[in-house]
Amino acid sequence: MSNVLLQGLLPWLVLIFILSGIVKGLTGFGMPFIAIPSSTIILGVPVTQAMGWVLASAFVTNLVQLFQTRANWKILHRIWLPVSTLLVTMAFSVQLLTVIKSEWLLVILGVIIILAISFQLKQQWIIRENRKSSILIASGLVSGLFGGVTAFYGFPFLPTLVASGIRDESFIFSASFILLTGGLVLATGLGSQGLMTATDTMLSVVLFFPALVGMFIGQRARRKLSTKRFELIVLVVLFGTGTSLLLRGLLEVARSI
Repeated sequence: MSNVLLQGLLPWLVLIFILSGIVKGLTGFGMPFIAIPSSTIILGVPVTQAMGWVLASAFVTNLVQLFQTRANWKILHRIWLPVSTLLVTMAFSVQLLTVIKSEWLLVILGVIIILAISFQLKQQWIIRENRKSSILIASGLVSGLFGGVTAFYGFPFLPTLVASGIRDESFIFSASFILLTGGLVLATGLGSQGLMTATDTMLSVVLFFPALVGMFIGQRARRKLSTKRFELIVLVVLFGTGTSLLLRGLLEVARSI
């Protein structure tokens, strides 16, 4: 990427990452779900390049949130097995980035998320106690399979966490831990396959500053929310993510025709 083109994109990227940070501060997740589709659709860059740009911001902001919510670390006793399933599966599927075309996966995943969240907004999904473990493991498996080739490894795992009764600060800690460890897997996959240049790495580091500013803005707003309002915002963000995945997938399909 030339310096002239990079300078032209930078103001837009700063705005995108501030917005992504605000969403993350409000909900505990959502940065890649906003930053990657926005960079791909608005700026027209390859999805693998957009994945690389968000890595530093995702790593730092998730690390900050993990520290801020560290008092909830015992939640890991409940989720370590499904999280391990997600990470191992993702480590395998990320190797397919240079082989498989992910546009139809994005379309399918977007449709699934929109339908699932639409149902959830109308009627809250609650998982029975005796089924929580098996459903969480299954959702971790599916999230890892999709996540390696789309960079969206929070689905369906994050909605399943909400449905299993994990809320507020425990949810923030869980989401941050999942997104941080999954980001490390993704970064390793991108680097090992030569999909991230030195310029992309530098830009990724620069963009974490506006992302961090946005996250702190979102966190200040979150403190004023009730639990029910927090859950509603999480679901709305998930719905928006599904829509963005669907749009990005359709855009990639159109480009390939």
